[in-house]
Amino acid sequence: MRYEVRVADRAYRVDLDASGRFLVDGAAVAAVASEVVPRREWQISLEGVSHDVVVLTREPLRLLVDGVEATASAIDERALAASPNARQQVSGRHELRAPMPGLLRAVHVREGDIVERDAPVITLEAMKMENEIRAPARARVTKLAAAVGAKIEAGAVIVVLSEVE
Repeated sequence: MRYEVRVADRAYRVDLDASGRFLVDGAAVAAVASEVVPRREWQISLEGVSHDVVVLTREPLRLLVDGVEATASAIDERALAASPNARQQVSGRHELRAPMPGLLRAVHVREGDIVERDAPVITLEAMKMENEIRAPARARVTKLAAAVGAKIEAGAVIVVLSEVE
């Protein structure tokens, strides 16, 4: 499961697999979490360093991390998919994923380009229908993960964008 997490002013992408392995912004992190008080207090060890985390309030989410209060948010990938504006609120990074398997028919941008909100970025053909994937915000193209003619699996990241002002 993937989460977009914000603690204080820092945003992170956290991936958690079924075996309990963590990736934070793509890097493997040794982490162990144990619940001390159900749904209220945890002991978390990151890379061998132990931290006490207490939930002060849930709406908005406020935490006490090692005695220091911080605001936080965590949105899972399902909530992000259901709300197109959620990712924009959490971080300036956008991964444009294939909504279904198909053939990459056109790439309308190059790495380094700045695209405006709602500008076409790629065209994906699925079941003889062309689907234009548009930019969710004004952003710079930081990565193109496929070329025209490539067969794309559902959910595959095709383009990564970073918001610009």
